[in-house]
Amino acid sequence: MPLPLFLLTKLRAFESVARHGSFKRAAEELHVTQSALSHHVRHLEAELGMPLVLRSHRRIELTAEGRQLCADCAQGFQGLEAAIDRLRRAARPDTLTLSVAPYFSARWLTPRLGRLWARHPRLHLQLHHAYQPADFLRDPVDAGIGWGDGRWPGVEARLVVPGTLTPVCSPAFLATLPRKIKPRDLRGRRLFHEFDAAHWSAWFATTGVDAGPLDTTRIDDSHALRRTALDGHGFALFFTALVREDLDAGLLVAPFAHTVDPGSAYYLVRPEDRAPSAALQSFTQWLMDEVASAPFA
Repeated sequence: MPLPLFLLTKLRAFESVARHGSFKRAAEELHVTQSALSHHVRHLEAELGMPLVLRSHRRIELTAEGRQLCADCAQGFQGLEAAIDRLRRAARPDTLTLSVAPYFSARWLTPRLGRLWARHPRLHLQLHHAYQPADFLRDPVDAGIGWGDGRWPGVEARLVVPGTLTPVCSPAFLATLPRKIKPRDLRGRRLFHEFDAAHWSAWFATTGVDAGPLDTTRIDDSHALRRTALDGHGFALFFTALVREDLDAGLLVAPFAHTVDPGSAYYLVRPEDRAPSAALQSFTQWLMDEVASAPFA
């Protein structure tokens, strides 16, 4: 028996409520009012002749039947979304939608796009900027470039840019310090980082310096961290590859050869259960060629 269209709408409403555990968050996701959402769920319960959601002032809980229906709905909607995605990609074989970290895009990827289009002039690239790694169950993207340890379930990851960190600062700031600066001279200076203060301690350890307790400042955005270093506020522990142009141009300096591996890097990722499109294969080969020729030290 065909599923009535009105039930499909109510099932979507119920699945969102069940997944979020909240009418408020589900309403925000579906862009409807909480009242309309509650109305959909009650009508679904009436149609099925059983309660699915137990409501209280503080939270909602699912009945046993609600939990089972939620799992079935999630699987069904994921299947529909995957089918639609396959059709869209088949209709646009030269289109690649890529989720990419904003700073990596601005400082490494987009300056190289001219070479991509010179090799593949028909490739239509759509960039979706996101700070978190791509979620292929949620995001309408074919692949992603993100920061992490490369171990994500259900994902094939290929290393793009290795992750080594080193202190950088402006030439003007460096000029205010001892002429033959040594790693121990950084103690007591303003030290900035993006990810984890422990990376500073690890860097000092590579130089043979026991830094002891450190007073560091976290700036959780790469653009702002770079700006802090450029403006001469102190030393920023930065991802070497993404300030290479600044170092070559003399806008920043890296006084020490010592680097530290934070255990993370930039990876190209794609879902394991989805065959790569021709566009993704072309992009991947171009990207790996760029990586092979890029200086990362």
